[in-house]
Amino acid sequence: MNKESRERLAENTTAIGVVVNVVLTLFKFIAGFMGNSQAMIADATNSASDVFATVIVYISLKFAKQPVDEKHPYGHGRAESIAAAIVGFLLAGGGAAILFIAMRSIIVGEYSSPKIIALIAAAVSIVSKETLFRFTIKVGKKLESPAIIANARDHRADVYSSTASLTGVGGAILGFPVFDSIAGAGVSLFIIKTGYDVIHDAFGELMDAMPSKEVVEEIASIAEDIKGVEHVHEIKARKMGQYILVDLKVEIDPEITVADGHMIASEIRRTVMDKVSNVSDVMVHVNPHLS
Repeated sequence: MNKESRERLAENTTAIGVVVNVVLTLFKFIAGFMGNSQAMIADATNSASDVFATVIVYISLKFAKQPVDEKHPYGHGRAESIAAAIVGFLLAGGGAAILFIAMRSIIVGEYSSPKIIALIAAAVSIVSKETLFRFTIKVGKKLESPAIIANARDHRADVYSSTASLTGVGGAILGFPVFDSIAGAGVSLFIIKTGYDVIHDAFGELMDAMPSKEVVEEIASIAEDIKGVEHVHEIKARKMGQYILVDLKVEIDPEITVADGHMIASEIRRTVMDKVSNVSDVMVHVNPHLS
């Protein structure tokens, strides 16, 4: 998949997320107020923050695809990692807010009497957001996009939130109103944990953490298979949004010409970029192989 196709797929996936989130947010707010459900109103508020988060991701994708310039010689891909971190903080904050509301209801003893429309809204939300999660996470992993993966985790957190609403509303309708608050408190902890994981991954990329061991080993194997390469003895790599920037050192025959050494380095760069789809650049340092 070329760069243009990757960017178009990322933007289209995020745009679908925006539309679905807007529709669900309006539906859940209406159902929450009409159905007299505190859990559903909280769920709708959480979805409203998701709209904001998805818009941030969409803007970051637009910004990240800008070409390199004098001030940004490595491109603008880090915009995705920044967006992922923002989504993580929104998730953690939203989870904390839901936890606060739920615990307050339990302590004070203020329980609502929800109606069936709130139950229907929760069920629709679960099905819609789980479908959106599966679609988005598949695209995110395919593109290895931190922003899209963070957005997918946000969708999954909504599934947890709506499951809590479904449990709480159902329990309240059956005569156990405290279920609403207990379920909300429990699921809020999952949402906070999801937010923490997103923030952790995003900050790792912003701090130039290495990609997975499997990716590094694949790059090393490709480079070592190039004719003229005696040994690959150091690889450094970092994520730049969806893409990976690689620096590697290879050893070659010290007797060959500079021109031949340059050809080997160029072949390594081209082959790694061809075989590892999300590697956008490879800097090859050539050293003499001393036996």
